[in-house]
Amino acid sequence: MLALVSLIDALVGAVRLVSRWAARLIGLLLLAVVVMVILEVIGRKLLDYSFEGIQEYAGYVLAILSAWGLSHTLVERAHIRIDVGYSKLPSAARAALDLLSILAVNLVGWMIVIHAWPVFSGSLSNHTTANTPLSTPLWIPQLVWVAGYTWFALAAAVLALRALLAAVGGDSATIRTLIGMGHDADPLEARARDTATGGTS
Repeated sequence: MLALVSLIDALVGAVRLVSRWAARLIGLLLLAVVVMVILEVIGRKLLDYSFEGIQEYAGYVLAILSAWGLSHTLVERAHIRIDVGYSKLPSAARAALDLLSILAVNLVGWMIVIHAWPVFSGSLSNHTTANTPLSTPLWIPQLVWVAGYTWFALAAAVLALRALLAAVGGDSATIRTLIGMGHDADPLEARARDTATGGTS
């Protein structure tokens, strides 16, 4: 059991590392798009010249960002979650809700993957190109896009597996750290909650 937990912990660390670097790379791509859009506006206004393809590639970057950003947001517990009564519940009830949420994320993630791969596969087999002057082969941006969603689903699966192992071992602290609502990120909020519950959570 300890060997399995150590292995999954290593996988969680790898998921976090890859997701962090992917987020940084996508951030740089988004910054590059911003620079290109600025140059496009300046070129049109001052030089009466327009760079072709800026809007098309900006769209690809935004689609890739939406896919790859999900895994980073998940491992950093940064997704928007509604805290209605969650912090008032006992630790075991919060852990149960956290497990339910990560299982729901897995369901959504794998459903996206199941439907995204045929889109990429169809574009690749049909040699589909964008209906633009650049005629970009759509399988190229779609490959990066579908890889992002696949990585998100894999990250969710790794987190769910580790959280389930923690649940079997009665380790609610690990569940909270991995997939909890993130209250502990704010020391003042965590201290106030612990004071209100007598420090038992």
